[in-house]
Amino acid sequence: MAYDTIKLKSPALDRSLIRRVEEQCILRSGEDMASGEVLYELFAGELLGSWDARISVIPKYEDWIVNKNGRPELVPTEPYLLIEASVHKIFHGHNVYGGSTNFLQVCRDFVAFVSELLDTDLPHADIWTVHRVDVALVYRLSKPACKEFFDGIQLLSFPRRKKGSAKYDMAVYFAGKTTTVKFYHKGTEFQVHERSRLRGYFTNLMTHLHGADDPQNRQRVQRKIDALQRLADSRLRAEVEIHSDKLQYDFEKNPRVDEVSDAYLQGVYDKEIEKLLREGKQAMNTVRESRAVLCRLQNLYGNSPGTRLYGFWSSMVTLGDEVTRQQFAKTVFYRNRKLLEDAGVSWRNSDVVVIANDAILPHDFSPIRSDRRLCFLPARNRPEYSISREQMRLAA
Repeated sequence: MAYDTIKLKSPALDRSLIRRVEEQCILRSGEDMASGEVLYELFAGELLGSWDARISVIPKYEDWIVNKNGRPELVPTEPYLLIEASVHKIFHGHNVYGGSTNFLQVCRDFVAFVSELLDTDLPHADIWTVHRVDVALVYRLSKPACKEFFDGIQLLSFPRRKKGSAKYDMAVYFAGKTTTVKFYHKGTEFQVHERSRLRGYFTNLMTHLHGADDPQNRQRVQRKIDALQRLADSRLRAEVEIHSDKLQYDFEKNPRVDEVSDAYLQGVYDKEIEKLLREGKQAMNTVRESRAVLCRLQNLYGNSPGTRLYGFWSSMVTLGDEVTRQQFAKTVFYRNRKLLEDAGVSWRNSDVVVIANDAILPHDFSPIRSDRRLCFLPARNRPEYSISREQMRLAA
């Protein structure tokens, strides 16, 4: 488990400090957008998406409060800062692998780093409040297996996440008020959003290390980019974006950094994935093959009930959730689906599907922490993959 995008709010700050921050942001963002040569872009705006490698620094002079009528109202307050960035990218250059697993420490590093870039003394990170955390897990799957995973997702219906959801060839996005769940093939995302940015970064780095006239610089840059692309091509990334509303509900406020534990964030990830895919139960191995499904259902529920449930399962596999729901009474549909879940039987990515399936996707794969394809060790023994913070500083 690693942390990606984090959004923090500072305590009230002195107005002279805020003015200094504003001057820094305006100056730096103008230069960055004009030249594109500075690694760290400080700007007063929102991030574009999960691929954005910039650091958002927004000075604020007003905030939302609940008025006497119980409604939110924007009112003037003492000035404060909102900072947001992919901590994975600002400390490692990319988020293909690795990443911090210690929330408290990465927040401390994040605030200290922004303070260093702004040449300003900001309050200690522990007393900042948390407004967004992206928790991510990465799985080792081939590109064809990832494609098969997303083909299977296309057949499924997610009624509670229907509004604001989006499905693509190699990515799915389920937006919500309290959390957003995302799955995407890292190689495809890297190809579209990361290659050009890292090419500029590596070019600056090699120029600094070896001189602008070194004829090997182009090859060095290409080797780095190609190595990261190969690694990304065999990675499926799952993210749960925890919103401010979720934090407020669980803590009855936006919690301080030192109040949010790794265990809490890990629990939110597990619960949201389980609710979405309804197959996050780690105590029982999931069964997908049709013969094993029939055998398990008959063993658990008896021959006749098990055979009837097998027919229901076959309908879920071949027709999908929506069509099957129309064929059964509401109570029967949900009762049968619950019996399948209790039996550890999945109708997702089965060997009986409408699309061609050559078993490229491992039959027992599930995007949960107990899956054996989970990548949990940093691949830092390969120099072509590694990017140190000192190297990033040199390239800037």
